Amino acid sequence: MRLSFLIIFLFVNLTLLGQIKINFTFDSKPLIKGEKFKLDTTWIKVEELKFYLVYTPFFSDENTTGSSIIHLVDLNDSLSYILPFTEDGMKNPTSFDFAIGLDSSATMSTQFSGALDPALGMYWAWNTGYIHFKLEGTSNLCSTKNQEFQYHIGGYSGKFATQRWLTSPVSLKNQLPFIEIDIASFLKEVVNLKEKPLIMIPGKEAIFFADNYFRMFKK
Repeated sequence: MRLSFLIIFLFVNLTLLGQIKINFTFDSKPLIKGEKFKLDTTWIKVEELKFYLVYTPFFSDENTTGSSIIHLVDLNDSLSYILPFTEDGMKNPTSFDFAIGLDSSATMSTQFSGALDPALGMYWAWNTGYIHFKLEGTSNLCSTKNQEFQYHIGGYSGKFATQRWLTSPVSLKNQLPFIEIDIASFLKEVVNLKEKPLIMIPGKEAIFFADNYFRMFKK
């Protein structure tokens, strides 16, 4: 009995040490799908937020390219908030190095499975590859039908590549490591809901989005 308890205790603790959780917030409040949030005189509802994270050299059973993990984070799937690591990968849990988006090698060599399954709604076409970052919702600033905004940010080739490598601090809550993604300042400082509520193809506008991904990660 004692031996079984010890094995379970060690397994649980190693599992907790081997992961980082993503916390989604809006101006430090929990970000909830479809809930109305205010920014000054603007209200915003987020219906979908999905993006690819690439990190290495940690372990996952998802699709890998070399030693890198490709992990799809989805606001509407709480299981995707957990980023698994090997024990070696957690030696320095105070910071986390990662990329948002895919490079050309991962895009061209994909087997269309796991996190890269087109059924997950992140694949454009053979010539444009994958959507790296998807943000959809509604706002009173949008003049579109039903006040909708859609930002599908991607591009893997040359000057239109939108993969960006970043570093985020890792915090602890109840002894569990996490990183916080707060999209309030990103929406306020980067996203032009009034003039440009739709970005659906690679290009200069997508590059501007990618260059400002860092604003979502709380310091």
